[in-house]
Amino acid sequence: MSGDSVAANPEDAHAGGSASAEAAARLRDLPTDFDEAIQAAKSAVSPAPGITGWSSFGADHEHHMMDVKEHARTLADNIQAGAYEAAVTDLEASEEYSIPINGAQLY
Repeated sequence: MSGDSVAANPEDAHAGGSASAEAAARLRDLPTDFDEAIQAAKSAVSPAPGITGWSSFGADHEHHMMDVKEHARTLADNIQAGAYEAAVTDLEASEEYSIPINGAQLY
């Protein structure tokens, strides 16, 4: 392949998009899981002398967990959309450029 060529395998790209969608689905509960981890850490420490800031730490970073979840979903959607566009391009190109049954005729 030359340096100015671009290629995509729609099947591999779609598989990558599916894997990304599965990963994104696993992150669906990330904000809740993060909050539960903060609460578990807060409960695990001794009340005396007392450590404060658990709630504010959780609240400060919960929006980051939402961002991670949304970015994962967007990534999966974009990969699958790219795979679809590559497949459509391949289909359109195959309809436009067909090789005769007896192969290409080189003169």
